[in-house]
Amino acid sequence: MATMYETIMNLPLFKGLSHEQVSSFLEKTNLKFSKYSDREKIIDAGTNVNNIKCVISGQVRICHKIGTAEDIKLLELQQGHNVLGADRLFGMDTAYGFDAYAVGNVSTMEFSKEQYINLLNTGSIYLINYLNFLSYRAQIRYDIFNNYPDGSFAATCSRLIRAYCSKKSTDISLAFNIDAFALFCNMDSESLSKEIRRLEILGIIRQNPLGITILSKDEIVG
Repeated sequence: MATMYETIMNLPLFKGLSHEQVSSFLEKTNLKFSKYSDREKIIDAGTNVNNIKCVISGQVRICHKIGTAEDIKLLELQQGHNVLGADRLFGMDTAYGFDAYAVGNVSTMEFSKEQYINLLNTGSIYLINYLNFLSYRAQIRYDIFNNYPDGSFAATCSRLIRAYCSKKSTDISLAFNIDAFALFCNMDSESLSKEIRRLEILGIIRQNPLGITILSKDEIVG
């Protein structure tokens, strides 16, 4: 079982820290540890991001609501050793853009935005990690049109996954009303249904009662 030192050093915002730096962090930071049971809600979309919330063990189901009508949802499964909502700490929109639920037992560690700002001022490693984290989220927006420059269903799925999902996410699915998603893809419902069936025959997706499950992330994202 990983020690607390190893757990913290595996988090994206703490990569490269020494044991001494982790010790200092643990001593000087007011940490809150929480446990969640299966299906318990961890984050409400729309609430303000006032803390750095780290998933230190377990799996989390993230639900991104696409558009204002909330009739299209992108779901992903994230593993532990992750940070939730850190890209919304600053800027014009500082609210969580997703709901998060525990899958099985989940443990989190969190501390305030103010304490994180103090950390950013104490050592370059904290600042570099955060800049790398933000840079990836910013630069991926420019990359999402490269593999699928068209407006097809596969292109839309690729862009949504690359824009919203974590790089290591698994069990990705889309829940949607067929007419609403056809409009979102700039297609008619019949054409969209045919495209869904085509990709299902190829083994790339599978239909479910709520929409589709992505069977081959690589085939969609490219």
